[in-house]
Amino acid sequence: MRLLKLGQKALTVDMDTQDFVTGLDAVKIASARGDREATRLMAKIMARHQIILGADDRAKLERRFRFEALRGASSSVLAIANMYDRGDGVPVDTKKAAEWYLWAARVGHERAMAHAAYAYGTGRGLERNEATALKWLGSVNEGRQRSTLLDIGWALALGTEGSKDMPTALRFFERAAQIKPSTVYQVALDLERGTRGIQDRDAAGHLIRVAAERGDSGAATHLANALSGSSNVEDQRRAVQWYGLAAQDKTNIAAGQSLARLLALRPSGGLVSDIVAALEKAKAAGNPEAIIGLAHAYSEGIGVDVSPEKAAILLEEASGAGHPEAKYKLGLMYKSGVGVTADLNKAVELMTSARDSGYPLAAVALSSMMEPVTTNSVGEPAQASEAAVQ
Repeated sequence: MRLLKLGQKALTVDMDTQDFVTGLDAVKIASARGDREATRLMAKIMARHQIILGADDRAKLERRFRFEALRGASSSVLAIANMYDRGDGVPVDTKKAAEWYLWAARVGHERAMAHAAYAYGTGRGLERNEATALKWLGSVNEGRQRSTLLDIGWALALGTEGSKDMPTALRFFERAAQIKPSTVYQVALDLERGTRGIQDRDAAGHLIRVAAERGDSGAATHLANALSGSSNVEDQRRAVQWYGLAAQDKTNIAAGQSLARLLALRPSGGLVSDIVAALEKAKAAGNPEAIIGLAHAYSEGIGVDVSPEKAAILLEEASGAGHPEAKYKLGLMYKSGVGVTADLNKAVELMTSARDSGYPLAAVALSSMMEPVTTNSVGEPAQASEAAVQ
């Protein structure tokens, strides 16, 4: 009982700790003495930590595992499968490994289900069968399901388990995108750059679009950047659509900035209304750069009726959220009295905050606000020119 108690610790602690070493040694001793619970515990430890045991008598260990496997211990079944899969004291035999994985999978072991799916998906020890691979993954948690789909996809793309099959690999990657699009965007970048040993720009482009359509803002921005430099109006329209989708992720500052820059260029072909609509959606999602872009639209009357008051309201919102550019622009409005009641103290307060936040133009504007008031030839106060603070 004391040995089993020590062995239990090896299930939960890190492998590089003394508790793990002590626990594993304890369970080995108990198993060698014929304790069936210890044998099952050793199988769980091996499966949990993916370890290869040292110079134990593998034949005896396998017999003990088989004995427990026949009595329904799925961890023992998985341990035998791992031994054949990795050649842990026995010759590598992927067919036998797959048979043992299937056994453990049929009695409900989730890790074994993932292994069975990999075997069917790649042909490692079994005849390839895409539908059966996906069926086994249906009962696996999303994290393991996603990682297995990616593993199968890369094995097929690289041909590590046999011949290469990029079309099938893409289908597995697409399945992974349904769970977490950002992981597939990273796959696309690896394929585009060739960082995993294979470069396929066509496959990369396909997966970038898949990830973008599934809602990954980085992939959507990637597509938009590729289209935005085109002189073709339809390409530009698609760029606006992708930027708009990306900007609905409030953390994607670059997409919001890109929409605002495109609007400032006053593009033709009806794109202005598309950009304004995209900015409205991004603002609703909380993207601060979209708020700045909309404020500029109302200030200049680009795609909307001129309304300095609405511009000021938008800048107040962004300023309250700590956006330095919004503080700078709102400070100018308070100085000039455009859209708000003129208030030099408020303007100085906003400019000071923008300067302290690192916005470069704020220091210049603040300096002009703080200049002593001079008089002109008729004794009236001379106002600093607007150009001096732009």
